[in-house]
Amino acid sequence: MSVRLFAHLSALALLACSLAACGGGGSNASAVLPVSSLPDPGAASPPPLIPASTAIVPTHIPVWAFDEYNSMGSVASSSAVQKYVTYAGGGLNNTKALSDCNTSPKSCYAVFYVDPNLIYTTCPGTTQPPFVTAASESWYVHESGYSDFNHRLRNSYPRTCGGVATTTPVYLANDANSAVQSFMRNYLQTYGDAWDYYWMDDTKGRVLTQGYGPSGGMCLDASNHYCWNTQEYATDSTVVSAHGSYATAMVHKNGSGMKFFFNGVGVQTSAISNLNIFASSPNYSGAICENCVVANNVIRTSLFGQVLTSMAQTNAIPNAKFILLGRGSASAGSAAQIAQRLVSTAIAWIGFADGRTIVFPDFEDNTRNLAAWPEDMLYPTAPKESMRSSASDVAVAAGVWRREFGACYQNGAPVGQCAALVNSTGSAVTVSSAWLTQPYGHVVTISGGDILSGGTVKLTTTSFVANRTTIPAGSALLLVR
Repeated sequence: MSVRLFAHLSALALLACSLAACGGGGSNASAVLPVSSLPDPGAASPPPLIPASTAIVPTHIPVWAFDEYNSMGSVASSSAVQKYVTYAGGGLNNTKALSDCNTSPKSCYAVFYVDPNLIYTTCPGTTQPPFVTAASESWYVHESGYSDFNHRLRNSYPRTCGGVATTTPVYLANDANSAVQSFMRNYLQTYGDAWDYYWMDDTKGRVLTQGYGPSGGMCLDASNHYCWNTQEYATDSTVVSAHGSYATAMVHKNGSGMKFFFNGVGVQTSAISNLNIFASSPNYSGAICENCVVANNVIRTSLFGQVLTSMAQTNAIPNAKFILLGRGSASAGSAAQIAQRLVSTAIAWIGFADGRTIVFPDFEDNTRNLAAWPEDMLYPTAPKESMRSSASDVAVAAGVWRREFGACYQNGAPVGQCAALVNSTGSAVTVSSAWLTQPYGHVVTISGGDILSGGTVKLTTTSFVANRTTIPAGSALLLVR
């Protein structure tokens, strides 16, 4: 979870106010609709946006964007959100996404942010958040062999308290505890029952990574190494089981299960991890890979192959969705921003599964703009190659991957075949004709910022010539006929 996300979503919703007093909307209360005025989803799964029986090609690939009052997305009208966004993010006291997606026929899903894992406290001398006030010691995770306050897993979070920079404690909640589950179920039913999906932050599948907070490891063993086990989470499987128990316990007022996207696809190590969380509960719908390709304006070329393999493994899980979340704040339309957007789009295409790959290109996270981009209006279908198990299935050279599509669309209109290539190496590579099974004549050219700011995609401006056109180091190409 990023510092910006903590601030702009009122941090951890359950920690920001008491369950009795949370309903007010703060400075934008007049714009916030009470949950009681909005319809309940009423089904175990949110309804599909496009019937499976139709042959209609969507006007854009599945897009997730923040849609909040006084923050990202605030400049966007409801009609713009419905037109360009598939998953609109918001949370406690910020129901713009819910209002914008509360349409018939349904054109987007509202996603409510929550973090039931890391418990952030407040400045010294101020009223503690309701979780901390309500919790008994058994609600927290402790070092192995202990169950007391002094041995809670803990970390620190930077704050400004009374104008002075300081740090406050962060604790790890025990998802398997029935009292924790009851507290969280009450919270979500009270403030988020009408939402379609829930973003479950800081959800890992290993003791080592779950016990890792914003400032590093939350506990150390006798050898000064990060913990491989805790009192409540003795093994990696117990962490996964706890998350599954928690998700299964979260139900709407009508008894249907709440649907979660867990934030914790593990590509930061040499091994892909955490996808086993899907099997722990039927309430898990998707996995978020945050900062995996672009992290705070840095393109992470060393992770490209791991991300693609993780996408392939997710695609092999029935109905599982993969969310590619990147963050950046480079100037709109700058070379740096376009490079981030191009790489993110190319990775999404190479691992694309229709309706299940979701792009979350948060590349204006210092603005109030709607982060929906003109390149999102390109929709690839009829793939010529597929990743059956890993990135190696679509590799054409060391550190270079390619995928082609037989029928592609721009804003719903056919544009012929298209392809994506990405180069993770430190040198430019020439696109070999042997890498391609279809002819292409042009490189997709991106200019400007987001769609509502006038950003554009040109399909015939830049020529492509096999055996001559190059992919810059750490970059990508999108090709059309």
